Amino acid sequence: MAFLDKINDFAKTATEKTNNVIESTKLSAKVDSEQRSLNSIIQKIGEYYVAKIDAGETLDEEVMAMYEGVVSSRNNIAAMRAEIEALKGPKAEATASGAKFCPYCGKELDVSAKFCLNCGKQQP
Repeated sequence: MAFLDKINDFAKTATEKTNNVIESTKLSAKVDSEQRSLNSIIQKIGEYYVAKIDAGETLDEEVMAMYEGVVSSRNNIAAMRAEIEALKGPKAEATASGAKFCPYCGKELDVSAKFCLNCGKQQP
């Protein structure tokens, strides 16, 4: 009987550990979901204040210092987009001659193509 009692105790312990792992996994998923929700709220708060500063409002020095990073990033993005357009220059000329290029990956396409054969994206 002692042998059966040991097996029974082992089964109870294994069941308890399994239940603890399941509960822990459920709680971790809830924590992750709540963290995503929190991050979304924080992002909205940031967007709210950036819009206020964009509209000309001045906030405290610390926020205005952080806003300089926003301005710097916007300038970098504008410069990189200008470089992209400059690189597209030859393709724009080719388009005038009847060629068609995928706006997503840049591969040359048949003029009547509905989808890109390279990236699979639907063409405008």
